[in-house]
Amino acid sequence: MKEVKVTEFSKEFADMIKEMQGLEDETIRYSEDMNRKTNNPLIRMTMDIIRHDSEKHKVMQQMILDSLSKESLHLMPEELAVLSSVLEKHIDAEAKSIELAEKALDNSEMFSTKYILSMLISDEKKHHGVLGQLSELKKATVFVT
Repeated sequence: MKEVKVTEFSKEFADMIKEMQGLEDETIRYSEDMNRKTNNPLIRMTMDIIRHDSEKHKVMQQMILDSLSKESLHLMPEELAVLSSVLEKHIDAEAKSIELAEKALDNSEMFSTKYILSMLISDEKKHHGVLGQLSELKKATVFVT
């Protein structure tokens, strides 16, 4: 029996996104619970980061739902053109931050320093990649999702 593909405009798709939002709520609660049970700054920082990421994920998931049920997302090249110089400076700053953090990591010996720098590098690389994708959109004629 062939599996039916779920598309963005199906109820099943919306239900998946809503279930993801529920899981993010759980993650937020777990992070807050762990923070209440410890005074360790490294654990508290990690849980705060996870909580903030989960809150951000919920906003992203809601944007998906809203774009399918209210107003679709669109981005015109001229909207990015105005931001072009700032976008390029932002990309350069992220690249420099990655370079410095990697150099600091190479010169680190303590677990806690390596742990924090590794998380920082991961985030900076993600930001750099996302900004790069945004920059690539300038080459498109129209971007519609």
